[in-house]
Amino acid sequence: MATQHEVGRRHRGMIEDEDAAIGKLGEEFDDAGCLLISEVELVFSQPDALGDGAAGRDDVATAVFSKTKDYVTEFSRYKDPNTIREIRELLLKHAKLDDKPVDEDGNEIDAPDTGLQLTQFEMAQLANLCITEVDEAKALIPTLATRDDALLDSLLQELDNVRRFS
Repeated sequence: MATQHEVGRRHRGMIEDEDAAIGKLGEEFDDAGCLLISEVELVFSQPDALGDGAAGRDDVATAVFSKTKDYVTEFSRYKDPNTIREIRELLLKHAKLDDKPVDEDGNEIDAPDTGLQLTQFEMAQLANLCITEVDEAKALIPTLATRDDALLDSLLQELDNVRRFS
C-alpha cells in the first residue's frame, strides 16, 4: 500500500513507486537536470529567448507562459547573474558525480568526489528554499538525512553569506 508520499504508476505493465522523500522521482527525472528558480527567471528575462510574443502561439500556451514567468519573477531569490553563478558553483562543489555537473554554457565540470554528493534536485531545493539551518534542511529535504551535518552546515552558511552580501 502506498504512503502519502508514494504514487503508483503503471509503466509497461509494472507499477513503479515514486517517493520524493527517498529521492525516487520517477524514470523521466533520472537524467534530468534541475534549474534554480533564479536561473529560470534569468532565461525568461532574455528578450525573445523563448519566443516571447511569437505569432501563432495559442492562448493556453501564452497564459501558461505568462503565469510561469510571473511565478519565477516572484520567487526568484537571486537577481544578479554573477550571484546566480556563484550559488551554482558553491552547490557544484558538493555535486554527486553521477549527475555530471555543467556550467552555464552546458560544458561538463570536473568535480572531485568529495563533499555532500548532492543530486541536482537537492542542489536546486537548497538554493530555492534558502535554508539556513541543518535541521530545517533535513526536515524539508528528507534525502539529506544521512548527510554530514558539519559539511551541510558549512554549505548552508556559504549560501547564506552569498545571499546576504549580494
